[in-house]
Amino acid sequence: MVELLGELKAAREQGREAEISLTDLPKSTSEAYAWLTPQVSHAAAWKIGGANPWSRAVFNNSEVFFGPLTASELLVETAEISLAGLYAPLAEPEVMLRLGDLEAVTPDRLFDRVGLGFEVPASVLPGVAKGELTGQIADRAGAGALWIGAVQPFAEEWFLTDFESEFRHNCGEPIVGGSRNIIGGPLGAAREFVQLAKTHGYVLRPGQWIASGGLSPAVSVSPGDRLTFVALGKTVQVELV
Repeated sequence: MVELLGELKAAREQGREAEISLTDLPKSTSEAYAWLTPQVSHAAAWKIGGANPWSRAVFNNSEVFFGPLTASELLVETAEISLAGLYAPLAEPEVMLRLGDLEAVTPDRLFDRVGLGFEVPASVLPGVAKGELTGQIADRAGAGALWIGAVQPFAEEWFLTDFESEFRHNCGEPIVGGSRNIIGGPLGAAREFVQLAKTHGYVLRPGQWIASGGLSPAVSVSPGDRLTFVALGKTVQVELV
């Protein structure tokens, strides 16, 4: 496992596919999360995977999975996202929630900020391993970059009813999505993550952001692209360089 995590780290730093096989992967999700524990102390944000029906059709998971993101992988209110060094990056629109009082049981205290943004997966897993749940966890759920805009105080009422979203890639037709594409909705997925993280012994911190899952499927992206996302009465746009 040490060799696996080292190879994943090296592949991500070098922007290439990792040279691993199925026999290198953890034998269980618990084992995968346990081996990621040393990276948790450096987490600035978290990304959730397996929260929508199309992901669950691939991974056959019954609960969300997740991975930590470092401070260098988190961007807040910047004009652009650098894709430099990212291997085969994708992008998907997501609602982001920031952790507040971790002892709270009500959402209005557990979360203190909400934003709209783009999660940029950049998995370095080879094709043979991409559909393996334990591989995804070991690969930090395909960590790449997380961009957040339109940050404002959290308000639970935004999540009490379903909402639609529009995602535009360059000048293409808008891709319609929404909260119904997240099992349990964005708020439900984020709360599920908090409980699972604690179950696996992870220490969460106030101020960490959570990417709650794609409101519509991811698209392949390249430098020079523009992404636009509309939801909850807000619009965000960012350039990829």
